Amino acid sequence: MSRLLKSSYYFPLLITIDDREPPALEEVFCKMGNMIIHRQRLEAGDYLLDSDLLVERKTIPDFCTSIKDGRLFQQVKKLSMGKVPACMILEGRKRDFKQTDFLSQAIQGILLSLSLSFRIPVLRTKNYQESAAVILQCFKQLTKDKLEEQRFYPRPIPFKRKRQVLLKQRIHILEGFPGIGVDRAERLLMKFGNLYGVFMAGNEELLKVPGLGKKTVERFMEILKK
Repeated sequence: MSRLLKSSYYFPLLITIDDREPPALEEVFCKMGNMIIHRQRLEAGDYLLDSDLLVERKTIPDFCTSIKDGRLFQQVKKLSMGKVPACMILEGRKRDFKQTDFLSQAIQGILLSLSLSFRIPVLRTKNYQESAAVILQCFKQLTKDKLEEQRFYPRPIPFKRKRQVLLKQRIHILEGFPGIGVDRAERLLMKFGNLYGVFMAGNEELLKVPGLGKKTVERFMEILKK
């Protein structure tokens, strides 16, 4: 599921969310700014912001469970070996640890191991609303120079213009298909996130896009396969 939102946020940001994540954070992101939100299965992490930041989010119960079953260090290893800067969000309050079987010293040791041995920063948040805010703050920090220019200079700058140009190019490409106008092109991009997602979608998925009829979809697929 994808949503293209209009607001005062100063850049269009693509957030890819692992489809196993609950919808709570997605709803918070939707209220924060102009973003394209796309759900799909991620090989590593739970949230991918453009190609600049990968975030693994864990509640305290999930964190402790993943230690017991061995998932934690496998997941962290994938994060550390990736090409995208990564971090972990540990969501919950200190009292939540009291409901687990782990001593505070053991938890502290594991957190230090993640930060020092795997070089994965672990950031603490109280709830999912704060997690969403921290995730965006991390992204802003990584892209600080470009974002500061966008924020303080009214003139168009390459970083912002590049995103706008890419979006227009994608729409223009889709408009070239019979029966696909601007509105339908935007809906396709909202649904699938990018051209790759659109072109890899099957008939049934395309028919779920508002405004796309059976004949249009059949013609679209026919051209793709030629």
